[in-house]
Amino acid sequence: MMKRSTARGWGRVLGMLAVVGLVLVGPDSRAARRPEEPEATLRRFALIVGSSEGGPGRERLRYAGSDALAMSRVLEDLGGVAPADRVLLLEADRDALLTALERLKVMAEGAVTPGLRRELVLYYSGHSDADGLLPRGERLSYDDLRRLLGQVPVDVRIAILDSCGSGALTRYKGGLRRPSFLTDVSSQVRGHAYLASSSADEVAQESDTIGASFFTHFLVTGLRGAADTTGDGRVTLHEAYQFAFHETLARTERSQGGPQHAAYDIQLAGSGDLVMTDLRGTPARMLVAEEVQGRLFVRDWGNQLVAELQKPAGRRLSLGLEAGRYRVILERPSQRFEAELTVTPRGEAELRVGDFVPVTLTRTAARGGAPVTDAPLAPRESSSSRADMPTVAFNLSLLPPLSTSALWGGSGLNHVALGGLAVRSLQLRGLGAAGGIGWVDGTMEGGQVAGIANVAGGEVLGAQLALGGNLAFGGATGAQLAAIINYSERDFSGLQLSGVGNRSDASMHGLQFAGGVNMVERLSGMQMGIFNLAGSVSGAQVGLINVAGNVRGVQLGIINIADDVSVPIGLLSLVRKGRIAFEIGADDVTPLFVGVKYGSQTVHVTASIGGDSWKESWRTFMMLGVGVHLPFGMADRYYLDVDLAMGSWQPQLFGDGTKNNLYRLRASVGWELKRRFALFGGLSLNAYHPPEEDPDDDVTWLPQWKTGRGPSGTRMWPGFLMGVRI
Repeated sequence: MMKRSTARGWGRVLGMLAVVGLVLVGPDSRAARRPEEPEATLRRFALIVGSSEGGPGRERLRYAGSDALAMSRVLEDLGGVAPADRVLLLEADRDALLTALERLKVMAEGAVTPGLRRELVLYYSGHSDADGLLPRGERLSYDDLRRLLGQVPVDVRIAILDSCGSGALTRYKGGLRRPSFLTDVSSQVRGHAYLASSSADEVAQESDTIGASFFTHFLVTGLRGAADTTGDGRVTLHEAYQFAFHETLARTERSQGGPQHAAYDIQLAGSGDLVMTDLRGTPARMLVAEEVQGRLFVRDWGNQLVAELQKPAGRRLSLGLEAGRYRVILERPSQRFEAELTVTPRGEAELRVGDFVPVTLTRTAARGGAPVTDAPLAPRESSSSRADMPTVAFNLSLLPPLSTSALWGGSGLNHVALGGLAVRSLQLRGLGAAGGIGWVDGTMEGGQVAGIANVAGGEVLGAQLALGGNLAFGGATGAQLAAIINYSERDFSGLQLSGVGNRSDASMHGLQFAGGVNMVERLSGMQMGIFNLAGSVSGAQVGLINVAGNVRGVQLGIINIADDVSVPIGLLSLVRKGRIAFEIGADDVTPLFVGVKYGSQTVHVTASIGGDSWKESWRTFMMLGVGVHLPFGMADRYYLDVDLAMGSWQPQLFGDGTKNNLYRLRASVGWELKRRFALFGGLSLNAYHPPEEDPDDDVTWLPQWKTGRGPSGTRMWPGFLMGVRI
């Protein structure tokens, strides 16, 4: 089964074009804050998984990746999860999930400290059925999931599954429904807590209106403080679950997918409360005064809905948010109010009744019916599109208030939108062009061309071309071409090409090419730029400096930095899970050389320097190349290295311009006598092009043969090498 997309959401609205200059900074630059109380006694590990593909016959989910990112941010901001203790997998398959669980097991085994409690949080957003999870269509049964979680040596295991039929996980032995018993701030607590977004026979639904799945949306809202019913600045698992349960049920009762009931299985022993987030450790908070009452919708300045809740009178509310500017809408029966508030990283910002201004609700008429009030903030969920949207096929605009769409009663669906300084459409299916800014609140299907910037609030299927910047806040598919910057908030498939920088906050399938910086959370394709930054890569990074988490492919640059990489090629490759080895040895050319090999477990860069006597003086050989490392035998005590390198000799260390080249293909076998100490020996095939004025027959004492033309030609011979490795 799959999550069902419901009504297409209202478009994103940008308030300031200044966001263009801030795109590359983004929320990832913030420092993670850990709650002050659990910090001394708790170490929490997190595995966050978002997988939108469920295999043949299952619809691709739109918000699995963004849901995972939202959960990751709240756990890092307020949930005590340090970046080094978090593993984020986007578009993961079964093998990647299993590998991540094994990695967390190793991390937890290395975190044994007296008095320290270890916890594991698993969050999964994707496809599933009654038998197990289905990341990219590959089944991981609930039995196996429970077993693998049990193998991670922690005191408390918390699993949160936002997928169809995930309630089946909570119906195993011991999974009876019971009054909530979620305890945990004391170090005495042991056990597990499993939360599921839907019961065993229900679909888990996602919505274009909120740009997320219902359950994750309300769970994250609750964890940011909306669920703190006691007002102590901490959100317990019980509070978060109850908030997400009731809000999800309320919003899905009238949806096409039907009511959605979250489920749980709690097996914990101890005393205290299992605190999931602690707002007391962050000054970036939005306070809502006690007298404010009604349904609150909090949107950031990119019009992303970041929090939604029913605020009763008499309760003081505190929301832990990222620093920035927010638009808050307060909705009551037949009333609607708006306010703007800036949350700074240095102090709290309070929202009072006097900050809200009333908004006039638009009166519309249904076909064949009486006038109705249109309150588009929180429409009922359905699977239909806006069939009743006003269509103005041709929109000619100087500024948005001075346009042909405005003459017909407001913005609507345009097929052609042409503007002088700016043009704005509610939806665009066709072509938009403007000398300044092209702006689409909702879905854009076609093309946008602008002299300054293009902005699309919803799904983008086509191309954006601007001299300044392109901003896409939906699931863009196509191309973004800009002289300065391109930004995509969600999954992007296609091409991002800019003179300064490209950024994608979710998954990127295709090519990022920039004269400056490329940034993406997950890449399937290629990045080309001066600086390339990525969370995980399946493909290649090509630039002066490449930085990534896990790279299944190639990093080609001057400096490469990664947690793990298949093929690093550069002068300096720093791989956390890689290898570095130092060699001292001799060969048929140099009686003594020292070298270093560094890179991944399989592919490395090799560099060496050696010397020998020459014409009553001394000359140095410097070599640089790449190679592969293949361990074999019991406990990998033996290995085979195959290296290809080139270099030259110079009479002095830094050379005098003498033109000569030495090419070497080496194969060596090593025997590790003790950990980090090995003997090696092997054979080489050498090709040497000596200086034009000197045949240099004595470069080696082994027999040589000459090939090629010229007085010196190219000299070739088989050689040998031996030495020790540390």
